[in-house]
Amino acid sequence: MKNIILIGMPACGKSTIGSLLSNEINFEFYDADKYLEECENREISDIFSEDGEDYFRELETKYLEELSKKDGIIISTGGGAVKKEKNMEIVKKNGIVIFLNRKLENIAKENHEARPLLKNLNNLKKLYDERIKLYHKYSDIVVENDDNMEVIINRIVMALKGKI
Repeated sequence: MKNIILIGMPACGKSTIGSLLSNEINFEFYDADKYLEECENREISDIFSEDGEDYFRELETKYLEELSKKDGIIISTGGGAVKKEKNMEIVKKNGIVIFLNRKLENIAKENHEARPLLKNLNNLKKLYDERIKLYHKYSDIVVENDDNMEVIINRIVMALKGKI
Protein backbone atom coordinates (compact mmCIF):
# COMPACT_ATOMS: atom_id res chain seq x y z
CA MET A 1 0.00 0.00 0.00
CA LYS A 2 1.34 3.44 -0.92
CA ASN A 3 2.22 6.11 1.58
CA ILE A 4 0.75 9.60 1.58
CA ILE A 5 3.35 12.35 1.74
CA LEU A 6 2.34 15.88 2.72
CA ILE A 7 4.51 18.77 1.52
CA GLY A 8 4.07 22.52 1.77
CA MET A 9 5.11 25.68 3.51
CA PRO A 10 5.70 25.73 7.24
CA ALA A 11 2.33 26.28 8.97
CA CYS A 12 0.32 25.24 5.91
CA GLY A 13 -1.38 22.52 7.97
CA LYS A 14 0.66 19.39 7.19
CA SER A 15 0.77 18.04 10.75
CA THR A 16 -2.81 18.94 11.67
CA ILE A 17 -4.21 17.61 8.41
CA GLY A 18 -1.97 14.53 8.50
CA SER A 19 -3.23 13.62 11.94
CA LEU A 20 -6.90 14.14 11.02
CA LEU A 21 -6.46 12.26 7.73
CA SER A 22 -4.89 9.35 9.58
CA ASN A 23 -8.06 9.00 11.68
CA GLU A 24 -10.22 9.19 8.56
CA ILE A 25 -8.42 6.53 6.49
CA ASN A 26 -6.76 4.44 9.24
CA PHE A 27 -3.17 5.13 8.18
CA GLU A 28 -0.51 5.63 10.84
CA PHE A 29 0.71 9.25 10.94
CA TYR A 30 4.32 10.42 11.24
CA ASP A 31 5.47 14.01 11.50
CA ALA A 32 8.96 13.73 9.97
CA ASP A 33 10.36 16.63 11.99
CA LYS A 34 9.10 15.21 15.31
CA TYR A 35 10.35 11.74 14.29
CA LEU A 36 13.81 13.20 13.61
CA GLU A 37 13.82 15.02 16.95
CA GLU A 38 12.81 11.85 18.81
CA CYS A 39 15.42 9.70 17.06
CA GLU A 40 18.18 12.27 17.61
CA ASN A 41 16.98 13.23 21.09
CA ARG A 42 17.48 16.89 20.09
CA GLU A 43 15.34 19.74 18.84
CA ILE A 44 15.72 20.84 15.24
CA SER A 45 16.54 24.39 16.34
CA ASP A 46 19.49 22.99 18.35
CA ILE A 47 20.69 20.90 15.40
CA PHE A 48 20.54 24.00 13.17
CA SER A 49 22.40 26.23 15.63
CA GLU A 50 24.99 23.65 16.71
CA ASP A 51 25.63 21.72 13.49
CA GLY A 52 24.15 23.83 10.66
CA GLU A 53 21.51 23.37 8.01
CA ASP A 54 23.56 20.95 5.87
CA TYR A 55 23.84 18.48 8.74
CA PHE A 56 20.12 18.85 9.49
CA ARG A 57 19.29 18.15 5.83
CA GLU A 58 21.40 14.96 5.97
CA LEU A 59 19.45 13.79 9.01
CA GLU A 60 16.18 14.74 7.33
CA THR A 61 17.07 12.54 4.35
CA LYS A 62 18.12 9.66 6.63
CA TYR A 63 14.81 9.66 8.50
CA LEU A 64 12.63 10.21 5.43
CA GLU A 65 14.34 7.14 3.97
CA GLU A 66 13.61 5.18 7.15
CA LEU A 67 9.95 6.23 7.21
CA SER A 68 9.48 5.61 3.49
CA LYS A 69 10.30 1.91 3.97
CA LYS A 70 6.98 1.57 5.81
CA ASP A 71 3.74 0.93 3.93
CA GLY A 72 0.39 2.65 4.23
CA ILE A 73 1.44 5.58 6.39
CA ILE A 74 1.07 9.36 6.21
CA ILE A 75 4.27 11.41 6.42
CA SER A 76 4.18 15.13 7.08
CA THR A 77 7.51 16.47 5.81
CA GLY A 78 9.34 19.54 6.98
CA GLY A 79 8.64 22.60 4.82
CA GLY A 80 12.14 22.53 3.35
CA ALA A 81 12.31 18.82 2.53
CA VAL A 82 11.68 19.70 -1.14
CA LYS A 83 14.98 21.60 -1.26
CA LYS A 84 16.84 18.30 -1.61
CA GLU A 85 15.87 16.31 -4.71
CA LYS A 86 16.97 13.04 -3.08
CA ASN A 87 14.29 13.50 -0.38
CA MET A 88 11.58 13.68 -3.00
CA GLU A 89 12.97 10.70 -4.93
CA ILE A 90 12.89 8.68 -1.71
CA VAL A 91 9.30 9.53 -0.75
CA LYS A 92 7.93 9.23 -4.29
CA LYS A 93 9.15 5.61 -4.66
CA ASN A 94 6.31 4.38 -2.49
CA GLY A 95 4.23 7.47 -1.97
CA ILE A 96 1.67 9.87 -3.36
CA VAL A 97 2.82 13.42 -2.74
CA ILE A 98 0.19 15.99 -1.80
CA PHE A 99 1.07 19.68 -1.80
CA LEU A 100 -1.03 21.51 0.78
CA ASN A 101 -1.19 25.02 -0.60
CA ARG A 102 -2.17 27.77 1.80
CA LYS A 103 -2.17 31.50 1.16
CA LEU A 104 0.69 33.36 2.81
CA GLU A 105 -1.72 35.87 4.37
CA ASN A 106 -3.45 32.99 6.19
CA ILE A 107 -0.15 31.57 7.40
CA ALA A 108 1.00 35.01 8.57
CA LYS A 109 -2.18 35.60 10.60
CA GLU A 110 -1.39 32.84 13.09
CA ASN A 111 0.72 32.98 16.23
CA HIS A 112 4.25 31.80 15.40
CA GLU A 113 6.03 32.28 18.72
CA ALA A 114 7.88 28.98 18.27
CA ARG A 115 8.70 29.68 14.62
CA PRO A 116 10.80 32.84 14.35
CA LEU A 117 11.17 32.56 10.57
CA LEU A 118 7.41 32.85 10.14
CA LYS A 119 6.93 35.96 12.25
CA ASN A 120 8.14 38.21 9.47
CA LEU A 121 6.02 38.39 6.30
CA ASN A 122 9.11 39.21 4.21
CA ASN A 123 10.83 36.02 5.42
CA LEU A 124 7.69 34.05 4.69
CA LYS A 125 7.47 35.49 1.17
CA LYS A 126 11.16 34.71 0.57
CA LEU A 127 10.66 31.07 1.64
CA TYR A 128 7.55 30.81 -0.53
CA ASP A 129 9.27 32.24 -3.60
CA GLU A 130 12.22 29.90 -3.05
CA ARG A 131 10.05 26.77 -2.72
CA ILE A 132 6.78 27.17 -4.64
CA LYS A 133 8.12 25.73 -7.92
CA LEU A 134 9.53 22.74 -6.03
CA TYR A 135 6.21 22.07 -4.29
CA HIS A 136 4.47 21.99 -7.67
CA LYS A 137 7.27 19.99 -9.33
CA TYR A 138 7.15 17.15 -6.80
CA SER A 139 3.43 16.99 -6.04
CA ASP A 140 1.06 14.41 -7.51
CA ILE A 141 -1.96 16.22 -6.06
CA VAL A 142 -2.44 19.86 -5.03
CA VAL A 143 -5.00 20.59 -2.32
CA GLU A 144 -5.91 24.14 -1.33
CA ASN A 145 -6.02 24.59 2.43
CA ASP A 146 -8.60 27.36 2.34
CA ASP A 147 -11.60 25.95 4.22
CA ASN A 148 -12.45 24.10 7.43
CA MET A 149 -10.61 20.87 8.20
CA GLU A 150 -13.56 18.61 7.35
CA VAL A 151 -13.71 20.05 3.83
CA ILE A 152 -9.93 19.77 3.36
CA ILE A 153 -9.86 16.14 4.55
CA ASN A 154 -12.75 15.33 2.22
CA ARG A 155 -10.88 16.92 -0.72
CA ILE A 156 -7.85 14.76 0.02
CA VAL A 157 -9.88 11.55 0.42
CA MET A 158 -11.63 12.22 -2.91
CA ALA A 159 -8.34 13.00 -4.67
CA LEU A 160 -6.81 9.76 -3.34
CA LYS A 161 -9.65 7.48 -4.49
CA GLY A 162 -8.13 4.62 -6.47
CA LYS A 163 -4.55 5.81 -5.91
CA ILE A 164 -3.62 4.14 -2.62
